[in-house]
Amino acid sequence: MNDSDLDQLLSTLDVAVEATTICEIERGVRVVVEPSGTIEVHYVLDGTMHLTVSGSPPLACRAGSLVIVPSGAPHSFAADINPDRDLRGADRCSAAGDGLQLCDAAHGRPGDLRLFCGFIAPSTSRSVGLLDRVIAPIVMDLSDAPIVRQAFAAMLNEIESPRLGTRAVVGTLMKICLVKAIQGHLSTPESRKLLLACLRAPHLQKVVAEVRAKPGAAYDLETLADISGMSRSAFAREFVKNYGMTPMRFVTITRLHRAAELLRCTAMPVKTVAGVVGFASRSHFSRAFRAVYGIDPLNFRTATELLLSLPC
Repeated sequence: MNDSDLDQLLSTLDVAVEATTICEIERGVRVVVEPSGTIEVHYVLDGTMHLTVSGSPPLACRAGSLVIVPSGAPHSFAADINPDRDLRGADRCSAAGDGLQLCDAAHGRPGDLRLFCGFIAPSTSRSVGLLDRVIAPIVMDLSDAPIVRQAFAAMLNEIESPRLGTRAVVGTLMKICLVKAIQGHLSTPESRKLLLACLRAPHLQKVVAEVRAKPGAAYDLETLADISGMSRSAFAREFVKNYGMTPMRFVTITRLHRAAELLRCTAMPVKTVAGVVGFASRSHFSRAFRAVYGIDPLNFRTATELLLSLPC
């Protein structure tokens, strides 16, 4: 696949926006978003979003940043780096009228962090699965792109005064924003290589999505190969070729990322965390965690709590 192929995919990208939400988040609150079957797009209108996706270290996204979160990826966001309360996003949402939802995590007041969130159905008619081939979040600072600010302002205006064709207009405007984000994302060789790997091997993406959505499930090579629709040997060979690691190594890394998120965001005992993410014993979990993070799970939790107690 070359630049011409990628350009063709971007030009034929079809975006179906299923729902839109304005999120108002005050300091001290972390909004937790559970895995869903949609691709989520978060645009920072005001404030700084501290985003955590699937146990990865938090990312600070300033106003004007656009984030594409892959389907099936649990994530959370906050207005500051040391929130002390977790709220489920689904519990804070209500209809704001005219098809727009409001996620109120600021007690009815303007939040310290304000987001425009769009929910996009994967594999829409002409997209050839471009967006649902992405397995890691795309985070781009587009604060210097006036066209993106204008597009989101126009989307809000269109949603607040819906009419015939509003859905098509919102989809077109969202496509502009997504293409600008992907354009910037592909400027780095590593990101380009990963996206190209996903596009070359859509059958493997089924496995990636399944493991990310259910990391605690029982997996072996045969089970994963069945999900991909390939033989064991062909699946193992293709996975290593495209992702640079064995399928079971990917399962382990995904489980540890989810474990890190649970250790950071919950008071769940370490043994319970180990079981939730699919490890049969705490000792096995601790060894695997230490090999990836360089620290055992309990000390990781302590270090994280200390970090979050520091001033932002």
